[in-house]
This record gives sequence, structure tokens and C-alpha cells, in this order.
Amino acid sequence: MSKITSKLVSSARPSSSEYFIRDSELKGFALRVFPSGTIKYLAEVWHEGKSHRKTLGSHPVLTLQDARKQALAFIRDVQSGQREESRKAKVTLGDLFKDYTKGDRLKPGTLKNHTQVVRFYLKDWIDKPVTSITKEMVEKLFFQIRDYGVHEGKPTYSQATKTMRILSALMNYACADELIENNPVTVLKLKRIDRSIIKREHYLKAEEVRRLLQVTRNETHPMTLAVHLMLYTGLRKNEALRLKWEDIETVNDVSCIVIRDTKNCRPHYLPITPVINEILKKASNGSMYVFSSPQHSDRHLVDERPTLKRLSKAIGVVFKCHDLRRTFATRASEAGVDFLMVKRLLNHKSNDITAQYIQWNSKQNLLVMRDALARVEY
Repeated sequence: MSKITSKLVSSARPSSSEYFIRDSELKGFALRVFPSGTIKYLAEVWHEGKSHRKTLGSHPVLTLQDARKQALAFIRDVQSGQREESRKAKVTLGDLFKDYTKGDRLKPGTLKNHTQVVRFYLKDWIDKPVTSITKEMVEKLFFQIRDYGVHEGKPTYSQATKTMRILSALMNYACADELIENNPVTVLKLKRIDRSIIKREHYLKAEEVRRLLQVTRNETHPMTLAVHLMLYTGLRKNEALRLKWEDIETVNDVSCIVIRDTKNCRPHYLPITPVINEILKKASNGSMYVFSSPQHSDRHLVDERPTLKRLSKAIGVVFKCHDLRRTFATRASEAGVDFLMVKRLLNHKSNDITAQYIQWNSKQNLLVMRDALARVEY
């Protein structure tokens, strides 16, 4: 280590690998000599358990005198915390969202939903530094979306709540990354502003399901058959519509529908009963999907609305796909299926430690599940 002078810089020669010449006068100031002969000035400093380094420029474009001044300024900024504050101030909400959603942290459907919300309801904030978002701004935006609407959209309580839930997740991420100290969305909780989502409770009564099954008994439309399957299995809409023939497997000698891409990321095993088997037989086709699109046999159904609208009109009761899941659970309970089994058939996770030890794909448990499914009649 020696003092870096103009003579030393001029005499520095390249080697087979890059090397550093560190200054004895200004700790943290150094030369970086590359095999190509390029010489660059840099500054580096260790502060609060982190290494900070900055390339200042190349010799001879940057003079030694200016490089030393820049190095000194950089070291002072790091040690005083000004550089870290400057870094934080440059991170925008858009940058944060990109970082938060990179990799496979979110499922494709969730990512698409989050992106739509951020691009519409938070689009005015995309280029704002995360550090500039205040509690007052959050509260004002919530009421704006809820009571008046934004960007010529209608006022919507559900979207106001969803936007704040997503924004809160982003701000918690920013806290974890030490960009901010506190999540500004907590102001809504602290002020006891109601953001609860009204739970939907609609389901089809047994007589309504019987009427539905009666008017559709001869139908082979894939969406109608998907409705039948959901009534007898409690599958979520996407689980049913994305079902492939390869998902029909024999597990421990029991024929099952196996859903691997589930909401809770836990494989879901549903033994096939005679009723379910008849539905699958009706759905038989040359596609890889059980319920393929009538227009594109190589794709699964995606739009259930036309069929549900037609069926709702036929039975005089408007219903959605998730209503069928509630219908299945209610009917299973009415048939005497115990609560833990209903929970298992719906593939709901349990926080109970003992329940987590049970291996539901054992042969005997699959047979018990099949008997429980068979009790669901309308």
C-alpha cells in the first residue's frame, strides 16, 4: 500500500489478471488495473456491516485530483447515511412491484390480478418513490376508490379493499428491505376503517340442484359437465376447468382425480365415485383436457358465463361457480359427513398439528374419502 500519485498511475502495468492498488493516505481510495490495460479509480468503504463500492471513472478521462475528491465525498456520504437515503429515495413503487413479483413468488393468476390492480388503481403512484407514500395519501386514496372512483371508474368498496391489501403487502416488503420503517397502510387499521370483505353465502338448495340436474340430464356441453363435477366434488372453478385426463390416476389402487396445482400448494386427492365416473365418461373427448373448449380442442374452457347464465335462467336461480363449492360442502354436512372430512374434501389446510400428520392419500383413507363423497346426493 502506497500513496497513489500521478507517477504511480502512469507506471501501472497490466497483468494476466486484474489487481488493485490501494491508497495509503485516503483509506478506501484505490486503482483497479485490468488485463486490458484499462485503469479505473474506485472508492470502497465498510459501513454498518455492509460493503459499499463505487467506480468513479477511468484514467486518464478522470484526473487523479478529481477522483480523490469524488472518493472522499462518496466515503463521507456512506458513513453519514446520506448515500443510503439517496438510494432509498430512488426506489419507486413500480420498482418495488417488479422486485416483489419476480421469480415464482406469485401464481400466474394472482400475478395477473395484482398487475391489473396496480396498473389501474395505483398508476398515479407507479413513479413515486416508496419513501414518499404517506399515511395521509393512503387514507385519501382508499376513500377515493371506495366513494368516488378513480380514472373515470365507478366507486367500488371491494376494489378499494383489494388495492389496500396489495399495497400493504408491497409496503411490508419495503419494510423488510429497509426502504421504509413503517407500513403507511396500517393507518386504516389504526383508525378502525372497515375494510372487511362481506363473505358470500349463496348456495343452491338440494331441490334447486335436483332441478338443475333434471334439465341438464341429457347435456354433454363441457361446461355443463364441469358444473356437475363441481357439485359432486367441491372443486374450485379453475381446478375443474383445467383438469387433464392425465390427472386421472390410480393412487394406492384407488382411482382418483389428482389436482397438483392447488391454492394451498398441497396435492389434492379425490377418489372417483360411480357418479363422478359417469360425468367423466360423458366428457370423454380427444383433447388433453377433460373440459376442452368447443372452439379450440387443444385448450381448456375459460369462460363459464354463457353456460351459467343459461342454466340460471333454466332453474330460476342465479348462481356462480363458487356457489357450487358451498353447495357441495353444505350438502356433505347435511348428509352427515363430519367436519374434518368436509374440510379435507375441500382441500382446506388445517392449523391443527394432528391433522397435518394424517396422510390422506393412504389406501384406507382414500376409501374412506370415497365413501364420504358417495354420500353427497341431491
